[in-house]
Amino acid sequence: MNALPQGSRITFKQAKPNPLFQGWLEELHKEAVENESNFEPVVKEALTALSKYPLPLQSGTECAILKGFDKKLCAYLDKRLGVHNYNKNLLTNNSSPRSSDTETYDLDSPVRIDSEPRSPVNVPCSSNSYSSGNTNLRSEQENVAQSSDASGSSKPKATKKKQRGVYKPAFRSGSYAILIGLLEHLKEKPDSPALKKEDLIDIAQKHSEESFTRPKPESFYTAWSNMTRLATKGLVNKRKNGRKIEYFLTDEGISKAQELLKEYANTPTANDIIFNGASPQRRSPAVELDIEIDRPIIREAVKSSVLEIQNLDAVEMPPGSFDIILLIDKCETSGLSNKHDPTVTQFKKYPDLKHEYRSLKVGDFTWVAQHKVNQDQELVLPYVVERKRMDDLGSSIKDGRFHEQKFRLRKSGLKNVIYLVENYGSNKHVGLPIQSLLQALQNTRVQDNFKVHETDSLKNSARFLAMMTKRLTIEYKDKYLKGYNREPQGDELMTFSYLNQASKKSKPLTVTETFIKLLLQLKGASVEKALAITEVYKTPHTLIEAYENCSQKEGEFLLANLKYGDLNRNVGPTVSKSVYHLFSNIDLA
Repeated sequence: MNALPQGSRITFKQAKPNPLFQGWLEELHKEAVENESNFEPVVKEALTALSKYPLPLQSGTECAILKGFDKKLCAYLDKRLGVHNYNKNLLTNNSSPRSSDTETYDLDSPVRIDSEPRSPVNVPCSSNSYSSGNTNLRSEQENVAQSSDASGSSKPKATKKKQRGVYKPAFRSGSYAILIGLLEHLKEKPDSPALKKEDLIDIAQKHSEESFTRPKPESFYTAWSNMTRLATKGLVNKRKNGRKIEYFLTDEGISKAQELLKEYANTPTANDIIFNGASPQRRSPAVELDIEIDRPIIREAVKSSVLEIQNLDAVEMPPGSFDIILLIDKCETSGLSNKHDPTVTQFKKYPDLKHEYRSLKVGDFTWVAQHKVNQDQELVLPYVVERKRMDDLGSSIKDGRFHEQKFRLRKSGLKNVIYLVENYGSNKHVGLPIQSLLQALQNTRVQDNFKVHETDSLKNSARFLAMMTKRLTIEYKDKYLKGYNREPQGDELMTFSYLNQASKKSKPLTVTETFIKLLLQLKGASVEKALAITEVYKTPHTLIEAYENCSQKEGEFLLANLKYGDLNRNVGPTVSKSVYHLFSNIDLA
């Protein structure tokens, strides 16, 4: 044999790395073709992928990495492999002589072995058994166990069938809401217990955490999808009334709904946990009575305070004279007339949450202290929330809205800016790589000093805002509030009318504000860095004049040591060079 040239590559390729699996699939494919089974394309695709795979596979589960292998097909191969190995061990223990003129395959061998004896049980491979959960295979396994008893071998442990439990919907799930909604309607109108789909959704939505009209991201299922299961379980029946279908509880459904209502009677909802600290049943009537008695006294004190500050520019609110209201931007909804809007639906779950829908010029959510008597007097608390779903965040970065919105939030005069970020399903289709979005959020947290809070759904976003409202109510209830129709100074607050007027997008920008927006287009420039630059150089003209008196090296580092933010960090040489090369070639003449 001639020696191979030095440095040549030696390639070893097994003829059939997985002969056992391949043989079974060939039998399965042949029978699927003969029976004209619908599984023929699936098996063919799996067989093609397996024949091209160069490495041995030890189980059917490992085949899942190949194209065409679904869970059912992998489980089928695992079961056949189990029977094959059992028969092989049985033969080894009995050592009975067998004919050696038949062919079988060894899983660990890359080639055929003609001398291996045939297994005593012939496991049929059919597309019908594959599609029906391998019933034939299970019967063959039982035969193997019986033959094991006859030969005196140890019998494998019989697997116990799992007993199906009694169906019980989870608390505030779609099924739970449908049953409770139909039960409530039955109690109100026992003569007409059936409801149309639209009417049933209106009643049931308040009992469910999931939406009945809007599917979850990357899913087609809503809470209404549970109706099929309830009908299959015999809990809900339906009938035609003209062109419409009506739904009503069966006797079994009534019993199940009453059982659920009794079991979860003392389970607090999210509203009870946040605003009441316990379930509604634990509230003391005496406490409610005390509040009712004290209200007239509070109102009298409020009236006197209104008369005292009526003619003053300052808006003053003594402790107890105001309510904390969550304001929701109308643009966050698809219209208040749409009763199935997901945002409106989520906030309806909190009846104790005081909230209103208004047109906000900056941010998506904010809070105001509203006077209990003169409700036109409103002071904005120093908190604003910008809500971003992951796909919307990617879109806003690509079209430039992201930096523009951060600039307007920074200039709003509200000290605490919160970015509320919602995950969009598994965040696969969000417009940009997920790492880019996470980096943008990290920059928002570190460079812009904004707070970033992440949630996994609109439901949890609404819960976060409800909890924020409760915390702000506790924080400000004993404070004396004072504000003006102007930019707040120190601990002062601004009026809501001033906030909306000052934050309009269409209002004319000053030269400095235009300069800031221009700087924000540069890579690495944050809002705080732009503000630090414009603190020293109010306009582009003053900056260009400073560059004219510098050499190139001095100009490139002119802005590098400017301090920004609470931590007094440097603007840095990168941003300084970018600004220099943008403005240094402009001739003022």
